[in-house]
Parts: sequence; C-alpha cells; structure tokens
Amino acid sequence: MSGSITFVPSVHFSPTHRRRVRTTIREEEPDIVAVELDEKRFDRLERAPHRDPFELAREMPLPAAATYQLLWTIQRTVIKLYGLDPETTDMETAIETAAELETTVALIDDPIDETVSALTDRVGIETLPKLLMRAQSMGPADHAQAMELMTQSFSEVRHGDDVEPAIEQMRTLLPEVAEVFIDQRDRSMARRLHALCQDGYDVVAVIGAGHHTGILRHLEDLKAHDNGSEETDGQPSEDGVDVVHEGTISDEEVTVPVRYPSRRVTRIPIE
Repeated sequence: MSGSITFVPSVHFSPTHRRRVRTTIREEEPDIVAVELDEKRFDRLERAPHRDPFELAREMPLPAAATYQLLWTIQRTVIKLYGLDPETTDMETAIETAAELETTVALIDDPIDETVSALTDRVGIETLPKLLMRAQSMGPADHAQAMELMTQSFSEVRHGDDVEPAIEQMRTLLPEVAEVFIDQRDRSMARRLHALCQDGYDVVAVIGAGHHTGILRHLEDLKAHDNGSEETDGQPSEDGVDVVHEGTISDEEVTVPVRYPSRRVTRIPIE
C-alpha cells in the first residue's frame, strides 16, 4: 500500500507560511513530517541553544566554508530588507509541531557541506563577468518581470508556480547556482519523498516554494518508472498545499534519515 504527500510550499522566513505549516501538520496528522534539512543542520537545530552561526562552516573545507559564510550573510541581509525575521523559520515550526504531535521527522535534503562544496566547484572568478553579460542580454520584458517579482508579497506564494518565474530567471543569469542549489536538490528530495511513500507513509512535506515544481516533476518521473503507477494530482489546492499519491515500488533504494524531535529548538540558517 502506497502513502501520500501533502506539500506545504513556503517562504522559509515568512510568518504566514509558518502558520500554514503548523495548521497543515495539525490537520493532516501525518505519519511523518518531511523537512528541507539534512542530519547535520537538524542536529544543530535540536541541540545548540546558543549556536555559533558559522559553526557548520568550520567543519567544511576552507573554500566551501568561505562560500557558506558569504551565502549566510547575503541571505540574512535580504531577509531583513524584506522585513522578515531571520531568526525564525518554517523548518523550526515543522519540527516543533511534529514534536507536539509526537510525530517523527524525515530529513530529505542533501548534506549542506556537499551542496556548498559542489557550488564552490562550479562558481569561480569568471562567474561575475558571465552574470553581467547575461544580464545585459535580457530584454525589456525580462527586466520588467524582474521588477514585478521583487514587489511580490511572500504571503501570496501558495504553490511552486508562484515563484517559478524567479527560478527561471536564476537559471538564465546563474545556471551554475541553479543546478546545484535548485535542480540537484529537487532530484534528491523527490527520491527521498518517493521512498517514504513506497513504505506506506502519509507525509506532510515542508519545502521551499522554489523546489515545489521541480520536486513534483521528478516525482512524476519516478512514478512513471513504477509498474502500475496511479495518476498523480499535482494541481494546487485552495489552501496552498498539494496531495500527491505515489504508485508502486521503484527499483532504486534510497535511505531517508528519520529522527524523533524534541521541543527544544534553536535557529540555524536555511539555504
């Protein structure tokens, strides 16, 4: 018997999406809550009451550590510019709500050090000139769309389609970054969610809205390789979540770390 996935696409630091995460988990009462974290970030989220924001960086090779610190600083600055709280995330809310319901948490993201190392290998000093050349090649319509995206309210984001134009612009301007930070992780998270469904779990998956469309697409591909698979409903629902029903077992085996959360939660950056 296959399980199902109820997606909650979110903007990580949006209070509207934190409320949506908590409400969805409480209403669905899933067998397991899947979050966009790996084991290393989850462990620090659980056990470090006064964490050093660069603690993770010290465990990475020097080039990757420098990249991580730069990304963390940029992320924090952008979050503040949009008037959001950089100290509170949807992932924390998901973990806290899972603990409240005594539900386990599945960690579906790739290891952060592997992701940052891959990005460091792909991005170099030649990236900035390429970015400038790609930006200059954008037409007036592209620039107008970019300005429109910058004024979009995060509270209006309810589905991956709402942020897909921004993801496509990233692919145009920084394809090296999009492949590592978006596409590769979409594939990995889809495989882990697929494996959970194959084991019969009903899952609430809390993911960044930018990953939503890609994960749905890869789940469709995985399902297509399953004999006798059922139709997948990837259409957005009115309350901002999607339910995906998986088919039969795939030949590929995927290990998904599963943890029992505590109620003691602190903060780390979510990439």
